[in-house]
Amino acid sequence: MAQKKVLKVGLDSAAPFPMHSDYHSETFEGFEVDLMKAISQHLDFEIQYEVSLWSNILEQLFKGELDLICSAVTVTPSRRHILEFTNPYLHFRLCAVVNQEDNLNGVHDLKNKTIGIREATEAEKYVHTNFPANNMVHAETNKDLYRKLQAGKIDLLIDDSPIAGGFLQKNKKLKIGMHLPGTDSQYAIAMKKGDVQLKEQFNEVLSLLKENGEYQTIYKKWFTDIQF
Repeated sequence: MAQKKVLKVGLDSAAPFPMHSDYHSETFEGFEVDLMKAISQHLDFEIQYEVSLWSNILEQLFKGELDLICSAVTVTPSRRHILEFTNPYLHFRLCAVVNQEDNLNGVHDLKNKTIGIREATEAEKYVHTNFPANNMVHAETNKDLYRKLQAGKIDLLIDDSPIAGGFLQKNKKLKIGMHLPGTDSQYAIAMKKGDVQLKEQFNEVLSLLKENGEYQTIYKKWFTDIQF
């Protein structure tokens, strides 16, 4: 029997649940985990997960140490220059998460607030661009970021809405204060520049999963209870 092709898949060590949980926890699960399982079954290859800090992961892919990343990677014009992206598998927006008793009536309410963000994310870029004068507190992991908000070290945090939804499921003291205008975004699987054949194979399977209903089943499993 021919050996299965092995693909090295990069994974964020910070576990942006419900996209995926912590790889080293007892149960490794999530929307992207099920999606990769379905894709790998159709293409008959084996997945080897490699866990990395988010701030290094795109660099590792760029250098060819990984074959692809399926870990809440936002498609952006600047990333498109250096990476290949499959067709998107999830649409979302950035949102501001606040304590239950706080309210945001609009973007103007973010002025003068201390904002928490994760390093090397699109949320960080958004805050630097739109609120350069604000106090910013950086965190390496999502957990750390939400902890800072609960501890009152920041007034709010900005995160991808599905990940915020996952955290808020377990945390009733926080809520999404608002979705940020003009931040419509998409997650896709990132590959090395020039890996066009692999990208096309993945796109074919993604289309197939949407046609045969497998995608919808996975989506419902993870997002029925999550507001994002």
